[in-house]
Amino acid sequence: MSRAAAYLSGVVVVSWAALAVVAAQGAQGSAPTGAGGGDQQTRGKALYTDKCSKCHQESMQGTADYPPLAGDAFWMNWETYNANNLLEQIRTTMPGDAPGSLPRENYVDIAAYILKTNGVTLTADLPTDADGLKKVILKKGAK
Repeated sequence: MSRAAAYLSGVVVVSWAALAVVAAQGAQGSAPTGAGGGDQQTRGKALYTDKCSKCHQESMQGTADYPPLAGDAFWMNWETYNANNLLEQIRTTMPGDAPGSLPRENYVDIAAYILKTNGVTLTADLPTDADGLKKVILKKGAK
């Protein structure tokens, strides 16, 4: 099974205590294999720095005009949603002067970096398709 297919069949749960994502595949509970989200998250960091940090800050703490994208404020807004919800929020509203102007893959990379900043360790790259992203559930506090 390909790394993407294994990932798509998984469910991702964020563990607040361990600050990790556990990806389980089907009833067997095997995690997908692969290099992890490293390259995707690295690309996302570069894109975030270039396209997002001017408003949301390098630290992702936001300002009075722009919401924070990290920490408790992030989890208050995104816990129990899926990665597709996050991606669509970013894609349809950012950058503020040209929403939706980046390639979809760029938005996925940025979302992967935001998740990494919030303590999420991905075992594979985030999928780029909506159906795959909908299977990535964000949950704070799960073990």
